[in-house]
Amino acid sequence: MDDDKLEVSQQETRAVEAVPHDRMLVEHSPMNWPWLRKHLILLQCAFHAAGPGFTSALLIPATVPLAEKFGITPQKASYLTAVHVLFLGVAPFLWNPLMSAFGRRPVLVVTMLLSCVAALGGGFAQSYGTLMTARVFQSIGISSGLVVSGAVVVDIFTKEERGRKNGIWTQMVSLGAPVGGIVGGPVVYYIGWRWVMWLIAICNGLQFLAYLFTCPETSYAHRQLSGLGKYRFSELFILPKKMPGRLGVRSFIEPILLLQSPHVTLVAFAYGVTFAITSPGISVIVPLATGQFYNFSAVAQGLFFIGPLVGVLLGELIAGPASDWLMYRERGRAASTGRDVRLEARLVAGLPGYSLAPLGVIIFGVTLENHCPWIAPCIGFALSNFGLQLVTTPLKTYCMDCYPSHSGSVLQLINAIRQIISFTVPFWSPNLGEKVGYGLGFGIEAILMAFFYACSLLVFWKGGYWRRAVKVKGLVDMD
Repeated sequence: MDDDKLEVSQQETRAVEAVPHDRMLVEHSPMNWPWLRKHLILLQCAFHAAGPGFTSALLIPATVPLAEKFGITPQKASYLTAVHVLFLGVAPFLWNPLMSAFGRRPVLVVTMLLSCVAALGGGFAQSYGTLMTARVFQSIGISSGLVVSGAVVVDIFTKEERGRKNGIWTQMVSLGAPVGGIVGGPVVYYIGWRWVMWLIAICNGLQFLAYLFTCPETSYAHRQLSGLGKYRFSELFILPKKMPGRLGVRSFIEPILLLQSPHVTLVAFAYGVTFAITSPGISVIVPLATGQFYNFSAVAQGLFFIGPLVGVLLGELIAGPASDWLMYRERGRAASTGRDVRLEARLVAGLPGYSLAPLGVIIFGVTLENHCPWIAPCIGFALSNFGLQLVTTPLKTYCMDCYPSHSGSVLQLINAIRQIISFTVPFWSPNLGEKVGYGLGFGIEAILMAFFYACSLLVFWKGGYWRRAVKVKGLVDMD
């Protein structure tokens, strides 16, 4: 193939990525790959998406043992989780532009290797500072799963399929924390906290090998740039090429530019606050409160996370299909009347979560304060995460539908808002509970959630207007 055919101009790249459906007409487009290959890639990305929450929560049952080991308070030991959560939000500002410049595959491979090596070293840490450093670099590596997964879904699935497919990996994001808590408890109790880090290294090492030998590049533009047509195993050993003009300052700040879109910003904050309070917000309380009120061991504390695990699983059984059905109905109505499709119709699927998530938070706090049987706060934990998942899938998919050619940046904005808010929770939520009681404390947090929900309801009314009228300054190649 001639060199001029191998080179893809920025203009051609923008045209390709701005109109996803046109790629269905291209013979070797990733959208036309066999069903099995596409879903194996989705499965790998889904497990990667679970990694950030899993590796954060895995160390939570070790809070007290780590405090004793390093001679610090349990509150300070919990910062090993808080700082990990912070870098999950910050690091993708690096991975997102690198993904845009070099493609999905190089970022997936390199970041998984980084996470593996950092976790391996953390298992040998002899001081709090060393373990904190390992947690930071492991967080930086595993964080790519929060932005690459959504971009891959846009690469290989049509808009009609994305609700369910996004539901798979977003469900794994929510599942990561409860599964990490369940697994971490027995690991800490029976073989020690060091094996928490080594378990992370083993899991990441296996996924690194899976990416290296089974996950091809999914970006159509980058496949064109590298002259890749029909998929061949040999392409896994071809070094990536850099897309021209994709590593400027603008590419690193593109997610921040999207804050100019009120419809995306309001929805992102509604989701971010929900996640922060229902997942890490409750999780950091579990080892402190259940140990005090119920004398739970590390194993019992881990098993307490079965509640939110069930809640997330049940939530996605409803959220993904409901989200896609609402859009299917909306497209039919739009076609019959000759009007534009209202993307905001998808958000209706999240409305039940606006009630159930804060209700679960209140139940958790009130029953914990009144020393009810442990199953009561566990049910509250489960209900809050059921509501979380009802909110997660439609809200994330809506934001990506608004800017499909900037799906990575959209996800990074959502991720940054969620993780930065989540980072603050361990610093104020336990203190709030101690000062005013868990009942009132979590009641205040539920009111905070309700405030952001009320703000996001403006999107139902003004979302269509904002999508048409608001131009994001500095955003290149906007739909």
